[in-house]
Amino acid sequence: MGSLQEQLFTKIASQTLVSLSKDLQKKYEPKKGDRFNYRAITYEIGPPKFTGQGISFEISSKIPESELPDGYKKENFFKEIKKICVKSKKKPLSSDMENIVRETKEQERKERDYVKLTYEYINSELYSDKEIMLEVKELSKNPEKQKIDFMPGVNTLAAHLILAKVQRNLYDFALENVNLLVSANTAVRAELKKKK
Repeated sequence: MGSLQEQLFTKIASQTLVSLSKDLQKKYEPKKGDRFNYRAITYEIGPPKFTGQGISFEISSKIPESELPDGYKKENFFKEIKKICVKSKKKPLSSDMENIVRETKEQERKERDYVKLTYEYINSELYSDKEIMLEVKELSKNPEKQKIDFMPGVNTLAAHLILAKVQRNLYDFALENVNLLVSANTAVRAELKKKK
């Protein structure tokens, strides 16, 4: 069992990423589990990990092999997506091409390749100690302004404020990362259509 901070951050990050996945399933086409589909590409947000310095998580998208021109390798598609994503304001911690094999109910073997991007947001990106302390001071003077959902197991106002900030910022950052991956797929596919 990890520290209290690890448990609370992991819990709030899990809830946040699940909430984002559900919102994206409403916006796009829902798939099994917490995946969603947009223009025949499946996307997924992986579970968060507490790194000691913050939170990391993975997002992935299926490589649309059936759309690739003859002789065009899926590794090239991956490289083009990576090229776009590493130019963004927040660069992925790592970028990999992953092969996933699944057995279906009909005993059929399905093999797919995915672009997998890992992002990490350190604590100072998720919240500011200085801002939290100012908010605590302000809310101590004006308790009627408190509009916080209190979480079980959290005993201080500062901790509630930190978790609320982590939740808001992680949602926004992860959404930005997913939108970038969707845009990268759209841009690379448009270029490939010109080559056909």
